[in-house]
Amino acid sequence: MADFLHQIPLAMPHYLRLFLLIVTAVVPLAALQFMTQYSLWQDRENEVRNDTLRLLDLLDAEQQRIAAEARQVLATIVESGVPQAGPPDCQQTMDRLRARYPAYLSVEVADRQGRVWCATDPVSLGVDLGGIRTFQSALATGALAVGEYGLRYPNQRPILPFRLAYPSPEGMPGGPLDGPLGGVVTVLLDARWLEENLGRRPLPPGMEMVIADRQGHAVARLPEAPEAIGQPLPTAMLQAMRAARGTRSAAVFDTGGTERMVVSAPLDTGTRESMIAIGIDRDAAMRPVRDAMLFSLALFGGVLLLTCLGAAWGMRQFLRVRDRMVETVVDKASVLESTTDAVAELDRSWRVVFVNERARTLLPDSGDAIGRNGRQAFAELMAGESGRTLQQAMEHREAVEFETQGPRSGVWFAVRAFPSRKGLALYFRDATERRRLEDERTLLTRQLEAERSLLTAILDHLPSGLLVAEAPSGRIVKVNDTALHLLGGPPPPAAGCGCDGTRACNGGACFGEGSCPLSRALRQGETMEQEDMPYTRPDGTAMTLSVSATPVRDSDGRVTLAICTLRDVGERKSMEQALQRAKEEADEANRAKSKFLAAASHDLRQPMQSMFLFTGILHRFIRDEQGQRSLEMLERGLDTLKGLLDSLLDVSRLDAGAVDPRVEPFPLNSLLDELAASYAPILESKNLAFRIVQDHAATVLSDRVLLGRMVRNLLENAIKYTERGAVQITVQTQGIGAEGHGTQGGHVRIEVSDTGIGIPPDQLTLIFAEFHQLNNPERDRARGLGLGLAIVQRLSAILDHPVEVKSQPDRGSVFAITVPLAAVETAPAPPPVAASAFTGGGEAPRALLVDDDAIVLLGLRDMFREWGYEVRIAGSTDEAVAKIEADGRMPDVMLVDYRLREKRVGTEAVVRVRAMAGWDVPAVILTGEAGPECEMDAAAHGLEVVRKPVTPRQLRRVLDRAMAKQAKTAAAVTGAEGERLSL
Repeated sequence: MADFLHQIPLAMPHYLRLFLLIVTAVVPLAALQFMTQYSLWQDRENEVRNDTLRLLDLLDAEQQRIAAEARQVLATIVESGVPQAGPPDCQQTMDRLRARYPAYLSVEVADRQGRVWCATDPVSLGVDLGGIRTFQSALATGALAVGEYGLRYPNQRPILPFRLAYPSPEGMPGGPLDGPLGGVVTVLLDARWLEENLGRRPLPPGMEMVIADRQGHAVARLPEAPEAIGQPLPTAMLQAMRAARGTRSAAVFDTGGTERMVVSAPLDTGTRESMIAIGIDRDAAMRPVRDAMLFSLALFGGVLLLTCLGAAWGMRQFLRVRDRMVETVVDKASVLESTTDAVAELDRSWRVVFVNERARTLLPDSGDAIGRNGRQAFAELMAGESGRTLQQAMEHREAVEFETQGPRSGVWFAVRAFPSRKGLALYFRDATERRRLEDERTLLTRQLEAERSLLTAILDHLPSGLLVAEAPSGRIVKVNDTALHLLGGPPPPAAGCGCDGTRACNGGACFGEGSCPLSRALRQGETMEQEDMPYTRPDGTAMTLSVSATPVRDSDGRVTLAICTLRDVGERKSMEQALQRAKEEADEANRAKSKFLAAASHDLRQPMQSMFLFTGILHRFIRDEQGQRSLEMLERGLDTLKGLLDSLLDVSRLDAGAVDPRVEPFPLNSLLDELAASYAPILESKNLAFRIVQDHAATVLSDRVLLGRMVRNLLENAIKYTERGAVQITVQTQGIGAEGHGTQGGHVRIEVSDTGIGIPPDQLTLIFAEFHQLNNPERDRARGLGLGLAIVQRLSAILDHPVEVKSQPDRGSVFAITVPLAAVETAPAPPPVAASAFTGGGEAPRALLVDDDAIVLLGLRDMFREWGYEVRIAGSTDEAVAKIEADGRMPDVMLVDYRLREKRVGTEAVVRVRAMAGWDVPAVILTGEAGPECEMDAAAHGLEVVRKPVTPRQLRRVLDRAMAKQAKTAAAVTGAEGERLSL
């Protein structure tokens, strides 16, 4: 190369010499590039061939494994004697094999005629294989026979069969095939599974795989081509594969206009039952190398072109450099003038040779500094230590940087000095504002440090434990002393190391994964408040911690920190548990009290009922005025005692949950009419005015009995505490339609108001407590027990009817009940039918009385005789039935106690007597039971229930109502029968 350059004429132009130099260097590089690309082409072809052969080996090994598996299955089944076991045992074995063998293998056992009688797949049973060549071959030779491609009935899936004959039961002793053959066992390999199995392997682009049977028919192909399955391979490819004779061949074929490199394994290799061929698009396989070659050549040409252009441009630039060097000196001054820094240059004798405009602005005394001594012109920069620093920089030729404050101006300068052989260049700027900001930052830093120290002191003395963890690593960055004391030692280094959140944590109550608060705050950004968690300290102490965790987010909403607080709440939990136990004990005591009251009230009602009956009878025998007054006082005392027992029973039933409301629509007017009829005489006797005011007739949705009890109790309470003025019931409706029907969401407000003594404000909530009474310090039992409003409150909760109270002392009170309206107005109740004590004719009505209490039974007998009844009494159901049978006359009315001897009930007696009579004899249940069982049983038989003790007047009204109801029913039946006969 050097000799060639020396031969170039010196007079040759510079650009031509440069061109010849480039050509001389490029020609060898181009030759080397072509040789390299050719070598890469050959290497790529070998690589593609080798990769295809390796893939072929893998597929061949897989085919061998599958074939070996099929042979092993055949050998195992034949040698185990499964076909000789008979259909039931063989099929049971096949059912077990179906669960164990892979889905792509199925087994069939056929007899000598080819009928499949045992198989892992039930759809194969009964299929005839006798006409298949491989079946006959296996049966004739007794050796393994591999079939060609076929379709399996009924799903038409391609299969490869493997068949082996099995001996008949007579040929078993001498070996598997020593005797006559019993049939053929077939293992079917699902060829589609081969295709699916191959499909899970990643294939290079442009590659095809084909598996063919011994006849050259395609069994499986990738990419999938259903139309090619079962078709023969191309003739040239098939001939080449069969001519290979035990070696894997590689050849190039033209298939469908595409040149492919095909590598195949013939029948003499591999499984010896199928042929495998792998073809790859030669153009697609070599395209990367060809593209790389073209790219390399294009790149080489581009580089060569760019080199030539660069050389030409460089030559041109070289010529320009000389012209621009002259301009550089001129431009230097302009640049220094335009820079934001103040610039000054001094020679080695400290004489000023250059000052820009910025320097003249910062140093007003330097306006005429050029040519002067720099120490004098720049006294603000070179006074004291600054001058000595610049002197050393000049002498040692070392760049320095420092800040100094002008002694006269007080301005801070940031100075940089760069020495050279010619002198010293100074760059400086006003740093006063930056120094001020730095001083402020220093002050703020000190304040932040003081606040940090204060915050640390506060956190360390907090009564609650505190931990701070950073996200997302979970590293614990702050732990106060209280947390260390609570945890019994240092926490784990990061949240998520303490427990799994599913059990009591040992050594890390709030650091576990899953449900632990600190972990959730870090990972899910949740906020937890006072979550109680069990914790065991390292020393074995068990405790309960109240854990709270809060995430801290940045401006983008990402969680950066999580703050966790801990408090020992073991003592509080113990107190809560103690309170819970006390509450449970109190509830249990209250339930026991309610049960006791219910039982006691039942036992007390029996003798009270006798007293009521006998006092009613005494009226006929006591004629003098003094005796009548005494008897009247006795009855009043009994009435008071009855009211007290009724109230106690109601409270006990409500507390025991024995009241089951029957909510149904009913007209409110009927209830108001009953109240007016019942309480008008009492109000008149106290000279109190009584009014019922309502804006609309309404139908309400409630339990008529329970709602009536609520209003009665409020009315009785108003009468009790009102001495003058009036008592009023006001009904206000909301949600009434144009036709007077209730609408969805409407309600009725029933107000009971009085002009009585009123209720002090501090007593408004106490009046609903049991046994609480106003203005009754002597506990006069004639004024009740103070249970009326307590019952109202309990019924309010059961019926979901809110109760409100407003009152002013000495001016009166207003109690209000809110009741929902019924959506549809019900028909008005029919007028009561007058009843007679006699059923007709001149005979006295007959009454049947059944009660296991002898005293009550005798009292009832005498009472009914006073009323003009002919009475039959009995102590049990059997006795009552026996007396009716002996007498031969059915009763006109029955009064039966509910709870009889031997755990039998009164409804049984009613049912048996009605069955004997052939019609529904009027009957009433008399009981002292407090539970709902009696009412439910009586309602099922259409009977009315009267609770002991009952006054003679009340009992007479109930009997008349029952007989009137029966008379009305009988009249309706008689009318219907007469109408039917007239037709």
